[in-house]
Amino acid sequence: MPVRLRDLILPDDVEIAIPWYTDAEVLYFSEGPNVAPFDYNRIEKMYKWLSQRGQVYIIEVFDGGWVPVGDVTLCEELIPIVVGDNRYRRRGVGSRVIELLIEKAKGFGWSKLTAHKIFAYNTPSIKLFENHGFIKTSSETDEDGHEFFRYERKLN
Repeated sequence: MPVRLRDLILPDDVEIAIPWYTDAEVLYFSEGPNVAPFDYNRIEKMYKWLSQRGQVYIIEVFDGGWVPVGDVTLCEELIPIVVGDNRYRRRGVGSRVIELLIEKAKGFGWSKLTAHKIFAYNTPSIKLFENHGFIKTSSETDEDGHEFFRYERKLN
């Protein structure tokens, strides 16, 4: 299935993202247990914060036309990936996104990529990053007592 990354368009893409950030599975794996659904303002604020730190993309798949299914930020210190549309989870979209991010980062001349906060219980993300050459570099605990890992991949 073809996958592409297109630049985030604010404020238009906030509406597209509302179903993703009200999905319990997305919130559990990306934000932690018992996180309240995001509303329009919180999503917009998140996108603005991420845009100040890196390049935010909407993940699109070609399924009879280009369909937005999630988002990702390419930043040297964090690369949050959300496949928000559950019809496209566990179908290789995240894997293709990682490949595209690696290509872009190499093009920018970066020496490594870092996935900053992968919860220990998020085995799909752990497998995704490890399958693409990311190595666990640390283990920490957040303010709520949830263990998370940091992964890095050298690009040279």
